[in-house]
Amino acid sequence: MDINTAIMLGIFGLLGGVTWFIQGLEGVFNGLKSSLGTLNNVWALLLLALGVAGFLRVLIPREVVSNYLGPASGMKGYMIAWGVGAVTPGAPFTIYPIAATLLEAGSGIGQIMTMILSASIGVALTRVPYEVAFLGWRFSVLRFLSAFVVPLLGGLIAGYLSKFFQFG
Repeated sequence: MDINTAIMLGIFGLLGGVTWFIQGLEGVFNGLKSSLGTLNNVWALLLLALGVAGFLRVLIPREVVSNYLGPASGMKGYMIAWGVGAVTPGAPFTIYPIAATLLEAGSGIGQIMTMILSASIGVALTRVPYEVAFLGWRFSVLRFLSAFVVPLLGGLIAGYLSKFFQFG
């Protein structure tokens, strides 16, 4: 068992125990039922993302990943990552397996941070239809314009900090 699994298992056990103490067995069952409801909504998307990550691992040579998204790719790599994140549907469930695969294949920390931020809080073009439907086009334009540079700035900062702290 790796450290991440151990930490999540500990948090799961702690919260389950607190729930049982405060709300009893019914609270525990309600929490598990809620979890299964979430899993029911995302399992297909998660499996597809893992499949995409696996295919990327097999199809894209390490040299190509390093050339286009590696630490030495410069602004070109940041812009590619920004674009990939902007069009990746289903964040966060899809972006993390893909990001992990690309990091393993030689991508730079800053470039991958840009991709994750673009998919989650930045451009996130795939969410625009929902945003317009629920919040209106004015809100969507305002969010897009205000968050447009966030992924790039966050990625550049992460790239600098990863060198400074010798991470990756």
